[in-house]
Amino acid sequence: MNRADDVELPLVEDTGGAAAVQAPAGRFWRDRGFWLQFIVQSVVFLFLGMLDVVSAVNAVEPLGESATPGQSVTSDAGTVTGVLLAGGYGISFIGLLLQRRRPETGLAVVAAGSLTAAAAMSPVYMLGAGIVGYEAWFISGYVRRHRLRWLALLSVGAVATALLAVLASVFGFGWGGTGAAVGDVPVRELTVTLSVLVLLVIVSVALCWQLGLGVRRQHERMENLAARAELSAVTERNRIAREMHDIVAHSLTAVIAQADGGRYAGRKDPDKAIEALETIGSTGREALAQMRQLLSVLRDDGLRGTSAAPGVAGVPALVEDARRSGLEVDLQVLGRPQEVSPTVGLTVYRTVQESLTNILKHAGRVGVTIVIDWTAPGRLTITVDNSPGTPGESLVDPESAAGGAGGQGLLGLKERARVHGGSAGWGPSDIYPGGWRVTVKLST
Repeated sequence: MNRADDVELPLVEDTGGAAAVQAPAGRFWRDRGFWLQFIVQSVVFLFLGMLDVVSAVNAVEPLGESATPGQSVTSDAGTVTGVLLAGGYGISFIGLLLQRRRPETGLAVVAAGSLTAAAAMSPVYMLGAGIVGYEAWFISGYVRRHRLRWLALLSVGAVATALLAVLASVFGFGWGGTGAAVGDVPVRELTVTLSVLVLLVIVSVALCWQLGLGVRRQHERMENLAARAELSAVTERNRIAREMHDIVAHSLTAVIAQADGGRYAGRKDPDKAIEALETIGSTGREALAQMRQLLSVLRDDGLRGTSAAPGVAGVPALVEDARRSGLEVDLQVLGRPQEVSPTVGLTVYRTVQESLTNILKHAGRVGVTIVIDWTAPGRLTITVDNSPGTPGESLVDPESAAGGAGGQGLLGLKERARVHGGSAGWGPSDIYPGGWRVTVKLST
């Protein structure tokens, strides 16, 4: 028999419907584990199987008084016993190999083989006992659907076969031979023998079942680790996507605003055009630096780049950039600012950045009020209100914005706030009639 660390066996997952089998990939003849199992299984079956068959045939008694010296039921009943036992073991051999690809089908084939071997009513089942133990281990460790049904079927079959073998040898109702009369057998001794035999079978199945549970737990730990690793990878990809969205969207929006303003100013005031070009250059360089900082996370472990990421202290610079782009921004700080972690500071920075970017894109050059509220203990609230936009002032076409990936930045704000035990919401402004408001609450 093979062990769990020698051969990779499939798992049968309970998906609520049909079983989903994780079988070894590729053809079976390319599976090295299959050939390892085949070799080990062949050696075990050949050795123990021949011992069982020879012992069963030799155990058949002579054909009563009509038998000549040396004659036995080996010619008739012995042949039947040997054929049934060998045939049952052969069917079980095929079923054990089939379990690698189709576990439940293989279990059914092994059950049919065991039933055939039990019909031989042999007094010796050394290989049969090994098959029962292996199947208990296999069901416990690798089958997830109808496990208890298979265990019950295995236990009942093993106990019934053991009892039948003892009773057949005692009373001689097998395929040949004679036995003692019912009244000649001590009831107490027979009862003790059968009880001990049943106990041994149950204990053997239970021990093998417990060994299978260890394999099962090991596979579950591996699956949990794989799921956690996949979740971590998805979370990291989403975080990087949010950062890239905020950096690129804000920078390009500012560049577009400055380019449009510089184009019109260049006709009347070249100095304003030069100032716009300088702003474009500084915005591009800052975006490039932040992008390099973000991508360095892919190569470095930890948050080495996050500690140098922009935070609350970078908000005034965002406000100045927005003013140069044409927004009328009023920044208000309520309460006494506190020291926050780099990740919270980055969330504050991205909240203001995303809000100003959306205002400039969708409303145009309008009035904006930003309130950073530190008054609530352990809570930080960022509120951004803007007045309604003027038709034709926005930097994007409303139809193209509606058909594009609109709202991804706001969803990103909600995800950022949730990470820090907060929330994000948006809706009509209370300050500017017809305007818009974004509110983000964070735990500090």
